[in-house]
Amino acid sequence: MRLTTRAAVVLATALGAVLVSAAPAMAGNWGVTTLDPLPDRIEPGRAYTIGFWVLQHGSHPYFGGTLDPVGLKFVDGKGAATVYKGVALAEPAHYATAVVFQGPGTWQVFGVQGPFQDYRVGTLTVPGGVTTLPVPQPATVGTDEQPWGAIRPPQMPVDTNRDPFGDAGAAAPAGAPSPAAAVRRTADDRPTGVPPVAVAAAVTVALAVAGLALGRRWRRLRRPHEPSRELVG
Repeated sequence: MRLTTRAAVVLATALGAVLVSAAPAMAGNWGVTTLDPLPDRIEPGRAYTIGFWVLQHGSHPYFGGTLDPVGLKFVDGKGAATVYKGVALAEPAHYATAVVFQGPGTWQVFGVQGPFQDYRVGTLTVPGGVTTLPVPQPATVGTDEQPWGAIRPPQMPVDTNRDPFGDAGAAAPAGAPSPAAAVRRTADDRPTGVPPVAVAAAVTVALAVAGLALGRRWRRLRRPHEPSRELVG
């Protein structure tokens, strides 16, 4: 197979574009929403201010800019959703919103997390309280990536089997809609990318093809000049 230098560069560039497009997905685009402590009992018809944290990889603030939209979404047993927009507080990744529930009922609680898919926090019963789910295994980060002091995200129970892109192990109450029907962005909308093995293979192929073409070019340049074999009458 003969490849010119131009063809090798084009192929290598195309493979590089695939790798660049796959990079964000491989980095792990998921987040977790955790709630600040709430009153022991939430009553209908009363307003409550709820503080909450949106943590990329479950362990640190989002470093990609401003999260938008951010809030809490409550989905009732018929699938109707109400979203309360969050307002940023002084601490990184910390937000608050005011909510009110006019009557009794049960709602599935989700965190709205900007570019990340909605995260299922747990279940709210009014009158009553919130039952939160264990969080997925947080990513390990350095202390410099957790810039909090006394006011910091609450420690949550961890479920190592919970899929950060889904609802593994989350039991919904009878009559509640499935998470896939309740949220606008589901696990099917998660970012997708090239598997690491395929990425390594693509890099290897690109380097091999480029090296082959450049090697042939180099040999042609070093080859002694051969006189033209034109017929002389």
